[in-house]
Amino acid sequence: MVTGPVRMPFIGLGSECHPCCQWLLKLVSPYLAAWPEVDLDVRQEFQFGGVGARFGHEIDLLVTPDPLYETGLRLEPVLDGEQVLVVGPGHPLGKAPLVQPEQLARETLITHPVAIDRLGIYIQLLLPAGIRPKRHKPIETTDIMLRMVASGCGVAALPRWLVDEVAAKLPPMAVRLGALGIAKQIFLGIRAADAETDDLSAFVALARAHREPKRETARGR
Repeated sequence: MVTGPVRMPFIGLGSECHPCCQWLLKLVSPYLAAWPEVDLDVRQEFQFGGVGARFGHEIDLLVTPDPLYETGLRLEPVLDGEQVLVVGPGHPLGKAPLVQPEQLARETLITHPVAIDRLGIYIQLLLPAGIRPKRHKPIETTDIMLRMVASGCGVAALPRWLVDEVAAKLPPMAVRLGALGIAKQIFLGIRAADAETDDLSAFVALARAHREPKRETARGR
């Protein structure tokens, strides 16, 4: 076990997105089994604005896919993955081996409500090509996003691991974005001053142990 400064047995966990929260919940049971004396509180009200909460000491760990590098904040990559385009049954792009930026110019693109300068599909694919979708529709809830995609109301940008998890319930297809794909990581944000405490270090170590390898296939199904 890590030996470092010991804090009060409470950890506030904040999540900046619904996929982050779904991934985060996988760690709660194994962490509490190892650290039963710690009181965990998973707080979702910090979605899409968690960095301020971190510095305000409202939460101890922030889970985010779109990190902001700030002085005094340590960011630990804990999950490797790929962001993909999610399309519904019968969508023409569902048969494509990959999607190029210009193919999205006619689409309604659904994403979580994050600034476009923090969205991988914009940063790595659309903006370098000078392309914007026909419409950008931010939606907070992942389930609603997927149901809209399944109903033909747009296409979405989501992590492949999440699409794979819901594939048995909903019929979306995952298509690679660009020839090389878009790498997408999940990070744990922690105040640098707290990074060496036993309870937080143990949580970060557990998250790293659950790190998943990148998928190499171009399509999810």
